Amino acid sequence: MKKFWTKEIIPILIIVSVAFFLRVYQVNKIPPALSWDEVSIGYNAYSILTSGRDEHGRFLPLNSFVAFGDYKPSLPIYLTVPSVALFGLNEFAVRLPSILAGTLTVLLTYFLVKELFRNSLISYHLSLITAFLLAISPWHWQLSRAGFEANIAVMFIVWGAWLVLRARYRPKLLYCCWLPFAAVVYTFNSARYFSPILALGLLLFCGKEFLKHRKETVSGMIIACVVLLPILPHLLSPAARLRFQEVSIFTDDSIVRVANQRITNDSNLWWSRLIHNRRWGYFRSYFTHFLDHLEARFLFIKGDGNPKFSLQDSGELYLVELPFLVLGVYYLALHERKAFWLLIFWLLGAIAPAAVARETPHALRTENTLPVWQIFTAFGLVSSLKHQLSGVRKNILLAVVSLLLTFSFGYFWHNYFNHYATEYSGEWQYGYREAIRYTQPIKDKYQNIILSENIGRPYIYVAFYEKMRPEVFWAEVQGGFDAAGFYNVGGLGKYLFVRSVYDKSNKQNLYIVPPDEIPSNAHVLKTINLLNGKPILVIYDLL
Repeated sequence: MKKFWTKEIIPILIIVSVAFFLRVYQVNKIPPALSWDEVSIGYNAYSILTSGRDEHGRFLPLNSFVAFGDYKPSLPIYLTVPSVALFGLNEFAVRLPSILAGTLTVLLTYFLVKELFRNSLISYHLSLITAFLLAISPWHWQLSRAGFEANIAVMFIVWGAWLVLRARYRPKLLYCCWLPFAAVVYTFNSARYFSPILALGLLLFCGKEFLKHRKETVSGMIIACVVLLPILPHLLSPAARLRFQEVSIFTDDSIVRVANQRITNDSNLWWSRLIHNRRWGYFRSYFTHFLDHLEARFLFIKGDGNPKFSLQDSGELYLVELPFLVLGVYYLALHERKAFWLLIFWLLGAIAPAAVARETPHALRTENTLPVWQIFTAFGLVSSLKHQLSGVRKNILLAVVSLLLTFSFGYFWHNYFNHYATEYSGEWQYGYREAIRYTQPIKDKYQNIILSENIGRPYIYVAFYEKMRPEVFWAEVQGGFDAAGFYNVGGLGKYLFVRSVYDKSNKQNLYIVPPDEIPSNAHVLKTINLLNGKPILVIYDLL
């Protein structure tokens, strides 16, 4: 028993503990503020907790939460309810479900790899190294520290994959192994398209074993389909299409205009209609966006162009992983062909839905590719150490890799915890929290509080940081849906939300605006600076 604990349990417990620490350490400060999506998740969780209804008054919605008119998947919000109940409405409570999901994904990855390579001599070391690489992965580490629904979706995907593989030898699991894939549909938009793709791939991978247990297999799928029934009306609704059209390359009419112009220039000849067909243009655009996610610059050099998902000077993966990633793909194709094709299917299937979007490469929408990258890398490293090298060379390689990985990890740690918040606080709607907290003790002195919308959606920050009871929110909110279907709020209690201040003469109002909108007779009460010292909001009244 002691040997079992020393060899099996203690190493993975250490790795999981490291993963949890990296995701929870200073999480209430870094990222430096809650994004508007995090605040929306938090407030809707609070509204469900205290009233059983969302911010729009819908009772326990299952298919989605209307929120800003973007119809957020419901499961992350419900998973946030216990956190808010335990810790209150704050940054830690909103981010805790993602922290726990990220940590659990590391543990599930360990079990997944052990199951996938259960007949391999390197299964134990491979599973530990893969879990460790995911624990310290810049990609997964950074996304696990914010309240991103995608991070919870990845947990369910890995969980489901492990259960399906495990069900080959424990047929009773076939009744429930598809449920995590159903849960993904309630969790994140791009992941909901990938979930059935991976489920199909796993079904084909395990086909021979599952044919022996047709009853359990079919019953489990039926159960999963029943779980999906509440969300089907939403998936087929105009609201779901709205989100797709908002981000999709297939709503880009410039491709059609270019195709039509070229056909016209060619006198509308038949061959011109063929080679300049808009469908060919959309295919090229899709293929380009697909390949964006395989670029070395994205994976190993700079990462996602959005600072919310990347430090901007580190890749989504460590550069030291590159040679072992390549070797892992080669060795897997050579020695573990069945597993190789499953992982390739997983990787390409996860990128396929994300390639439809205009913004690529996109780390959040392709987080579903994890932990495939780490499995390839770990397989390349373990194969090199176990089979390709011996003696002194093996020790030298291990020492060099350990040194480079330690340096890469240290570089990311230093920049993330010492520079990231200062450099990119403006990307996280920083300023609303500080403005609302300053205003709360003095707001009764004023008739209205004029709050600029220049940072984002201020109404949800007011509701969140004032811990506004849902009944009060519904009574005081002045909002409506625009022609595009998005929800806009013009006022909430004393707060009026404006894009630009037109009435600058009312001495009964308190103003919270950008620095360039301050009138000459302003009595400045507070200037709110970003963490880099740049002014973002000024609070003033009139003399």
